[in-house]
Amino acid sequence: MTRPSRRALLCGTASAIALSAGCIADGGDAAPSNDTETDGGDPGAPSSGDDGGNGETDDGSTDDGEPDDDGNDGDDQSNELVDSQSRPYQYSTRSTSPEVTVLSDRDRAERWLDDHESLPETVVDLVDETDFETSTFVRLEAGAPNPCHEMTLESIAVEDGRLALEGAVRETSDDDEACIARETTVGRLVRATFDGEPLTDISASIVDRNGDEYSMASESESGSASAEQSSSPDETSDGE
Repeated sequence: MTRPSRRALLCGTASAIALSAGCIADGGDAAPSNDTETDGGDPGAPSSGDDGGNGETDDGSTDDGEPDDDGNDGDDQSNELVDSQSRPYQYSTRSTSPEVTVLSDRDRAERWLDDHESLPETVVDLVDETDFETSTFVRLEAGAPNPCHEMTLESIAVEDGRLALEGAVRETSDDDEACIARETTVGRLVRATFDGEPLTDISASIVDRNGDEYSMASESESGSASAEQSSSPDETSDGE
């Protein structure tokens, strides 16, 4: 058997080393580069600047959420007159001067009804159906020469924080209608309803049966007050 020479052994060993080096080099070139994919590897993640783009963070409850304080306080103290109702009545008694009376609660109104049992049912019903949390009553009264007169409500309004009323004694009969002469008190019960707390401070004027105008103003709720004469149809510019 022929043994390989030393030269042949050296050449074979060198070839094996070369082949082995070539395999290692090939394997290193085939490995993928993960660094290049890492930079753009999260395309679905939102950028930090998109969160504030909707305008629904702190700005959503600033200007639009603050009107309650100003609006509610004004409504509670507006005292706006939203409705008024009135009913006429008569007493078979003599009245010496016009009077105005505020009935600001149910107790006072019912005491007045109890003291005058001859009042029409329309007056009683008006009191019974009233909510005194939002309404108040004012009585306008004056004397008349006979039952063919009544107290009329000429106007009602809120002026300078007061309930202002104007009443007048008017004849209701026709010229050819006979009416018995009998001193009578004619009145009108006026209900004022407010959007808010009812006003009890009033100013009122009444034109009596002679055409004289009486006026009064009150800041209290106690009883009745006689109106003071403010003008007369007989007054002229030359003092006659």
